[in-house]
Amino acid sequence: MDLTELKARNARIHAELQDGRRPMPSPSAVALQLMQAVERRDVGVFEVCRIARADPLLVARTVQMANSALYSGLRPTAAMEDAVMRIGVSALARLAVGLSLVHAVPRWGGGFDLGAYWRQALTQALALQHLARRQRNLPASEAFSLGLLADVGQLGMVAAFGDEADADAAAQRARWGFDAFQASAALLEAWSFPASLWLSTLPEACDGGAGGARVGELALMVALARAMAAALYAGPAHDLSALCLLGTRIGLDADALGGVLEQVRGELPAMAALLELTLPAAQADAEFDRLRQSLSTLPPSDDGAGGGALLLIAPTAANDALRRALSDAGVRLSAAGSATQGMELLRTQRPDVLIVDADMPGVDALALCRQQRAERGAGLFIVLVGAQCVGDGVTRAIDAGANDALGAPIEHKLLLGKVRLGERTVRLIGALERERSDARGQQRELVRANADLRTAALSDELTGLPNRRALDAFLRGAATDALRGGRPLSCVLIDLDHFKRVNDELGHDAGDRALCGVARILQAQVRASDMLARWGGEELLVVCPGADIDAAARLAERMRVAVERLRGELPSLTLSAGVAQAGADGIEAMLHAADAALLRAKRAGRNRVDRAGADPGAQPQATR
Repeated sequence: MDLTELKARNARIHAELQDGRRPMPSPSAVALQLMQAVERRDVGVFEVCRIARADPLLVARTVQMANSALYSGLRPTAAMEDAVMRIGVSALARLAVGLSLVHAVPRWGGGFDLGAYWRQALTQALALQHLARRQRNLPASEAFSLGLLADVGQLGMVAAFGDEADADAAAQRARWGFDAFQASAALLEAWSFPASLWLSTLPEACDGGAGGARVGELALMVALARAMAAALYAGPAHDLSALCLLGTRIGLDADALGGVLEQVRGELPAMAALLELTLPAAQADAEFDRLRQSLSTLPPSDDGAGGGALLLIAPTAANDALRRALSDAGVRLSAAGSATQGMELLRTQRPDVLIVDADMPGVDALALCRQQRAERGAGLFIVLVGAQCVGDGVTRAIDAGANDALGAPIEHKLLLGKVRLGERTVRLIGALERERSDARGQQRELVRANADLRTAALSDELTGLPNRRALDAFLRGAATDALRGGRPLSCVLIDLDHFKRVNDELGHDAGDRALCGVARILQAQVRASDMLARWGGEELLVVCPGADIDAAARLAERMRVAVERLRGELPSLTLSAGVAQAGADGIEAMLHAADAALLRAKRAGRNRVDRAGADPGAQPQATR
């Protein structure tokens, strides 16, 4: 589907959810008003604060969020304006949607465990936040909000269709024509989330599609955060192969996934307390330990010996002779005379070969075959023996999962041959699995190394921001898109005032910390579609696709105020900025114009924003 078709599907799904039997989960009026406000490019920090103050609880939680581990290293704040500048205007609006939904009391009952849903959503939000920090493709606060609401469609379906909607995606599509993932995308679009974010909640977006490569990468991160949260809450039997494969696709091996888990584990209690979610700490710790250990467990080595054979057979003279014949031939054999004893030995000894007497009273041999095949897969060779294993009985045994069947009377040498074949087959399958696991491990290492090289090649070593190489590629793509779509393209060139004085008086370490702190604050101000990059030295550049010079100037002013208000461990800093918009003469001319505007701002006294195209003879005006 292209984007137009996806939006049409979203509209149909949203309409159907609204026609459901119970009221839909909906963000608060203040949260929706904030979402509408940030759609305007001229919205500023003070207007956002004015809207937010209509909800005192939102104000309190916003300040708490700004003081949380998400913004660790910055001084504590009690001011809403500081908190908004730290979090970012757009990110705050989306966060308000999530916070209002977490604390909304649904007007519908039923058996759906809302507390468990939000605990898993919070874990997912923290995981996605740390993945975004690693990949550097989405501000952490944006990622947190996206992770918190990525599965909100499940709430919508439970509200619309009742507790029976709490099913897997295939069952949902078969019954209602859409699933919870698609419902999530529909709700987030209805709540004014950008297309890049609601598209990333769709599993099919992992392979690119309508949203392109960037949305594909975001969708992979969302899928991985979902898999990590599901593994934590699903119990020990959860299959981790899908989780590891998703990690591999974005360059994360098991150790890196374990590192993300430890970060989530450290932040989960405080964030759960902030959102007033009940978190059974001991249980949560146990689940984190289990998953971390599972990720770090290596496949067992092959010692060349099989796991032996288990003989589940009635204690008769003929069967005793059979058991002795197998033992005398060197088979490592265990024997069980009852179904209970047999199941215990299967669990504790995990043999390679299982021989089952199909005529044994109290044993449903076919059901046992199906059960063991489901649990052990190809890792167990099953042979059924007995009078039932002739004619159609052989077909029934094979259909139930047996590898072979022998009718009575049982020929000892023939059965011994089957056991030897079974042991060899299971060992071979195990060796192939280990080879495949080693190959996957090497592939993960290669993917991780390539991802590290790509990150190093495109990132500034000090600030972690994109470097000139990444910026040049982004600028070329943005210019092409602007020309093709007839949309504006602007930039903001930023320079920190008197930064040399910081290095000279406080040392280069202090200067490096200050530059990193400023980069983090400025990153919170930009939109998900913008790029903030290090231009060189203490100069930074913001590229703003779809923004005209007025919108870019307002962004520059928000950044100027945010840096001016930055205090605490960092030295006092201000910035000057030059703003320009691309014209027919291309992006090089835009960059030169922004540089000239920055120079005018510097000459006019610094700590101000100037626009390209201003009268050179006029006194530049600060936009304070």
